Amino acid sequence: MFRGIYTGASGMLAELVRVNTVSNNLANSATVGYKRSQTVTRNFPEVFLFKLYGSDRPLPLGTTGTGTYVDGVVTLNTPGNYIPSNNPLDIAIRNGFLVVNTPMGERFTKNGQLVINNDGYLSTTDGYVVLGERGPIRIPQGGVVVFTRREEVIVNGENIDTLRVVTPQGGDVIEKIGENLVNFIPQPVQPEIEQYALETSNVNTVREMVELISAYRAYESNQKLVQAEDSITERLISDLGRFA
Repeated sequence: MFRGIYTGASGMLAELVRVNTVSNNLANSATVGYKRSQTVTRNFPEVFLFKLYGSDRPLPLGTTGTGTYVDGVVTLNTPGNYIPSNNPLDIAIRNGFLVVNTPMGERFTKNGQLVINNDGYLSTTDGYVVLGERGPIRIPQGGVVVFTRREEVIVNGENIDTLRVVTPQGGDVIEKIGENLVNFIPQPVQPEIEQYALETSNVNTVREMVELISAYRAYESNQKLVQAEDSITERLISDLGRFA
């Protein structure tokens, strides 16, 4: 009798996570280098049903589902589009992530919208210092910065460092930690750096809106299932109380 309640409730929780995930994707559709998230759902084990009454022996009826749950939220590392820029500190990083220094240690970002901070170091717009092979990259005041396709940082014609660019090791899971930062087990990579360009997010707003509508409808369907089961249970208790 309560199977519908359990199934509907688990479905509502799963769809709520999907709604939140899609909403976050839409909110970051204009964030440079953002990678969209996607929920992965699984079914709870099915239950095999038998008819126990009206026959000499149990008769198999088949299986019934017991609901779904969110097995995880994964980050999809597909590339976004590349758009031109007139800022020499804007770079698009193909096939890799920049390494930046944070209070949590080294983390990684696709945000190629770089600036020179008050201390003269190359950093992201969120304030995290970009790391090169020799450590933090200090840009001389008034220097003309050139990023080569092979990660070299050249200022006034002098090679001052090489950007550290990494990729997830062996398809390791990408963990989002906020402020356009991610974490994973890194391995070096030889990407192509494109100056005067930025990588947009890989969020398709039309697809996300369709996904959001689908999640809302599925949530409402599960909600109606729970309400229907609750109404049946209420009537059953009321009828039994009348004959008690």
